[in-house]
Amino acid sequence: MADPQEQEEEKGTVDLTSILYIVGGVPTIVLFVVVLFTLVNLFPEIPA
Repeated sequence: MADPQEQEEEKGTVDLTSILYIVGGVPTIVLFVVVLFTLVNLFPEIPA
């Protein structure tokens, strides 16, 4: 077996895709959840 000290873990790269995911994707997911729960609270008579 290989010695754990010999195995170096690769560090993640910071590229345009990862930056756009964090800046655009995470707030979009949060906004979707907020809008979803707001609509559910405004129209409680709609069945699930």
